[in-house]
Amino acid sequence: MKTLTIGDLTLGEGLPKICVPLTGENMDALLEEVRQVKQLPCQLVEWRADYMLDAREKTGIQEKIEEVKQALGRLRTELDMPMIFTIRTAAEGGQAKLTKADYYRLNQEIARSKIADFIDLQAFEKPGAVDEEQVRDLIKLAHENGTRVLLSNHDFEATPELEELLTRFFVMQELGPDLMKLAVMPKTEDDVFNLLEVASLMRDQYGQIPFIAISMGELGAGTRICGGEFGSVITFAAGSEASAPGQLSAEALSEYLIQYYEKGKTERE
Repeated sequence: MKTLTIGDLTLGEGLPKICVPLTGENMDALLEEVRQVKQLPCQLVEWRADYMLDAREKTGIQEKIEEVKQALGRLRTELDMPMIFTIRTAAEGGQAKLTKADYYRLNQEIARSKIADFIDLQAFEKPGAVDEEQVRDLIKLAHENGTRVLLSNHDFEATPELEELLTRFFVMQELGPDLMKLAVMPKTEDDVFNLLEVASLMRDQYGQIPFIAISMGELGAGTRICGGEFGSVITFAAGSEASAPGQLSAEALSEYLIQYYEKGKTERE
């Protein structure tokens, strides 16, 4: 399986790495979350900047850009671990109500700032629709500035058929990111099994870059633990708040991972 190294952290090696989201709407709330995160068993953080942007909905785009850059810089001085910068739009379960132009402009400015380790960029405008030129241009800009791109797709309504899940991975991979993520909502156990089967196909046959595969909600919660066995390199856990359905606390998830991979391996041997 492909690996990706950021500083001292290698994704795709050892246990899946735990990422905790920061969801504060202002700097004071974010710094309180940072204080808590420092006590948690996690290896990455994701700043969900859409929560702050939602609270600043009435401010202009340039003011938003400056506030976000300032906040991101402060977070980087407070946390000594890789950071994913994410603006999750309402269309994919997030808080940000931005025009397409403002969404890309904000991400472009963060790429140019060279502050974040990763920018999470949503791959699809809607199912089956990709602005290929704009996505490729942003990925190119990020790479020119030493920033990696996590290309993602979230479906909070359902789990597409197996072939469609594979197609989404193929499309994202072909666009040239460093890491890709597919998170879907299951309605049946078969949906969960299909997501894991697709992950194993990417791991064994089709994957050219590391990936994250998550089945959300209570029904899919187990994939946050066992996903690494099927190739998923990051699993997300709740800090002060969950940022997606089915997230376990970081403490509980860390213990489950140890039991599943390390103790389970010993028992199987």
